Formats: sequence, structure tokens, C-alpha cells
Amino acid sequence: MKILFRSSFVVVFIILVIVLSCKKQKAKVVTSSDIYKSFSINHKASFFNVPPGIVALFLDESKPGNTALKDLLSDVTQLSFLIIDNHHNNNSDYLQEISSKLDSINFYDIAQYNNSKEIIRVKVDQKRRHFNEIIVLVSNRDALYCISFKGKIPSKKVINLVKPENVGAITNLDRFKH
Repeated sequence: MKILFRSSFVVVFIILVIVLSCKKQKAKVVTSSDIYKSFSINHKASFFNVPPGIVALFLDESKPGNTALKDLLSDVTQLSFLIIDNHHNNNSDYLQEISSKLDSINFYDIAQYNNSKEIIRVKVDQKRRHFNEIIVLVSNRDALYCISFKGKIPSKKVINLVKPENVGAITNLDRFKH
């Protein structure tokens, strides 16, 4: 009887160990920062953060769009840049690749502009009354700029920024390349 009990206990223990070891791993959530970090490693690109308050200090409010950008920056807690230099890479392919990767993690386009010198694509996460992240992709002959604004950003500020007369302010952020 003792032998039967011990062998039953061993069998139950082995089954328990097998079941626990086969437990599904929790899927890792991919973020825009993960995508940017991957590109910076694999494509010799620059990825860095800049304090939003510092950027707001240097905006000339007399230039078109800078007031809207400064207003949006007041709600931003993290401002990140990914810069892929065009001298080493083909940015049109990277623009589409990054855009597709962002779409796969629930970002969608709210605006796109093509002024023959650059393509500007604005993407947001899917929230209703505010956005947790806005991503602006700017592709021109020099580089591909991916700018991520994170925070609790009211949709009205995003709508104001993506107006054709204001969106140019974002392209002025290319000074961080140097």
C-alpha cells in the first residue's frame, strides 16, 4: 500500500511539473520604442529622448505651427526621436516598413502630406478622448525622422497640429539630427 501511495505521489508530482513547465509564456507587448530600438541597432540609426520642455523653450512662436506644437508639448511626458540617415539607407523602404510595424501594434494614420520635398505621416494609438502616443514620420532626401510624443494628449491638440498650416512645425524638429 505504501509503495502504491508513493508511486502515485511521484506520478502526480511529475505530471504537475510537466503541466507547469508547459504553461504558455506571456506574450511580450511590442511598443514603438521597441521598434525604434530595433532599427537603431540593425540600421545604424540614432535613437534618443529629448525633454519636451526643452524643445518647447526653443520654439519661435512667430513661425507657423510652433504655437500648436508648443501647446501639444505641454501634455507630452516623453519625446523620442529615431533618425535614419539617407546617406546609408533607402528611406522610402524604411518609411513603409516602420509604418507597417506601427500599424501592427494598433496605430493608424490620421494625416499624410506630400509636398514633393518630403512625406509627412502622422499616426496615433487607438484611444477615444485622448491619445497616449502620437508618431510623426518625416521622410525627405536627407533622412527619415520618426518622432514619438507620449503622454495624455487631448485629440483637439492633435487635430490642431495636423492642420496643413501647422504641420510644418514638426519638420523643423530635424535640427536634432546634429
